[in-house]
Amino acid sequence: MYRVKNSLAMVFGLIVIGVVIGVVLTTSFNLDSKSMAGTTDKIYTEASESNAGPTLTAGNFNPNSMFTDIVEKVRPSIVSIYTTKTVKLRENPFFFFFRDFGNIPEDHLPQPEMKQQGLGSGIIISEDGYILTNNHVVEDVDELRVKMIDNSEYEAKVVGTDPSTDIALIKIDAKNLPVAILGDSDNLKIGEWVLAIGNPLNLTSTVTAGIVSALHRSINILRGRNNVSSIENFIQTDAAINPGNSGGALVNLRGEVIGVNTAIATSTNYYMGYGFAVPINMAKAVVDDIIKYGEVRRGYLGVYISEVTPVTAKGVKLDHPRGVFVTSVIEGSAADKAGIKEGDVILSVDGKEVNRPNELQAKIGIKNPGDVVTLKVWRDGKELTIKAKLKGRDNESDEKETRISKKDMIKVPDLGMKLKNLNDREKDKFEVDGGALVTSVEQFSAASQARIVPGDVIIEVDGKKVESVSDFYDKISKYKAGDIVKLKLRTLQNREKFDRLVFIEIPKKK
Repeated sequence: MYRVKNSLAMVFGLIVIGVVIGVVLTTSFNLDSKSMAGTTDKIYTEASESNAGPTLTAGNFNPNSMFTDIVEKVRPSIVSIYTTKTVKLRENPFFFFFRDFGNIPEDHLPQPEMKQQGLGSGIIISEDGYILTNNHVVEDVDELRVKMIDNSEYEAKVVGTDPSTDIALIKIDAKNLPVAILGDSDNLKIGEWVLAIGNPLNLTSTVTAGIVSALHRSINILRGRNNVSSIENFIQTDAAINPGNSGGALVNLRGEVIGVNTAIATSTNYYMGYGFAVPINMAKAVVDDIIKYGEVRRGYLGVYISEVTPVTAKGVKLDHPRGVFVTSVIEGSAADKAGIKEGDVILSVDGKEVNRPNELQAKIGIKNPGDVVTLKVWRDGKELTIKAKLKGRDNESDEKETRISKKDMIKVPDLGMKLKNLNDREKDKFEVDGGALVTSVEQFSAASQARIVPGDVIIEVDGKKVESVSDFYDKISKYKAGDIVKLKLRTLQNREKFDRLVFIEIPKKK
């Protein structure tokens, strides 16, 4: 179970995210290609009119009877997952025992090991033993056992994992198992009743109730794990979730699984009010890829994106902040070939609105390379419809080159950043013949709010080329407080250059 560390500042809206694994962790792919390759049918059962539960109305809502019906329906399909991992101790206690018997090198002594055990939950999604869980539940383990509600136990193997979404698929050798019905998380609404079913704190088949507190949460617990990009679009709930609930089911009032419980917000390692679940539609896309290809094949659009702030909205002439702002387009990418441009605002994907960067990532992330998506885009005061054929992506590193020189720094106090002229080496590195290199940015300043960072090179102001720091200052000085200015920046990422647009608001003079 990931736990999201919570401080007193959370009361004021600040959540400090920490990862505490409540389970011993997993392996990468261990796919039996003979049994898996080429399979195209879905192994799970999706909700339909024939298997759906009762429709909730004001007249028939009775939590007591409805909750018990749901639990009877779903609980048999929720399993306990027990893991064992052998770990070597960092210090060798035998060294101190044997050191009085001669000069025995430490690497010649017995290497002490210990068995580390973990606990998680899983959701049976097929009668022949496929089980959905979290990647962090089964990552890098030596032994994997599954315990059913009737106390029968099975050895399990990992079929496939996706660290980007923290989803894993495992398999036991069994038949005629009770299966959970998987719902449609896209239809979930804030305020809906939900149940969390799992095995927290080694308490088998525990059920808690709450509501959907929020949707589309990004809490930064997956970023950078296993050197892959992350896709976070969590369902937030106040149903009690504790260590051991990881991989268990979040269920709606129709008895359909709409999420895989994954993380908690806490300062004590235990439940303090909020939990987070991976939407089941994202999990289904991962399972489909693992079954069909033996791995996750994720489509990429090829854009760098940011939130549409009030300043950005003014800059692109939107009536209010909405959509996702395209700061840069990767040359040769799906977006580039489709005609998407820096400065565009993506409003929807296949008819579904996107208003946060992680929402766009999630919508694209469940697609495969080769899939065509329909995007609604805001450009120059008009809405456009653009179709893009997604590509795959090989390099997923987020590392930035930000080395800077401290010489010749010139302060631009109104914007909250320091700039310097580029030397010949820096011009060659950024492939520019002029510009202004950002060497530092003050917290909470106009530059910070525009997401300008040290290492950026300002190359244009409202479409006009910047030759030097003084030239940039001359151009900026013509604007008054409250004006919105469009800047073009050049940045190095993965040792490759790319350009992006930002909007900055000229602050009032102090």
